[in-house]
Amino acid sequence: MQIFHGHIYFSANQIERAAEVRQNLVNALPQLIYIGKLINKPIGPHAKPMFEIHIPAVEIEQITPVIDDLRQGLSVLIHPVQENELEAHTTGAQWLGEKLPLDLKVLAKT
Repeated sequence: MQIFHGHIYFSANQIERAAEVRQNLVNALPQLIYIGKLINKPIGPHAKPMFEIHIPAVEIEQITPVIDDLRQGLSVLIHPVQENELEAHTTGAQWLGEKLPLDLKVLAKT
């Protein structure tokens, strides 16, 4: 099954908002495959705290506008899951809200 990852970013002072957005996504989108916990520190290529969701590719066009409606001003990165992670997080990515910097060195193949 082809899937997309969504990363919903928040700052330290937005933890309550992020938790609310997460719960709203749980309630509105039962077709999500996975909804991760809030990660309160930068991890991997992500320069801000975030939580992750997994979206079935067949649902991406229907789910993206719902995420946009529910994100409460938080930035969201949506990208396909594929072998070339650098490409997935750049040319294959879509942003909802402000585009944030990523640590692309983490994704580059050596």
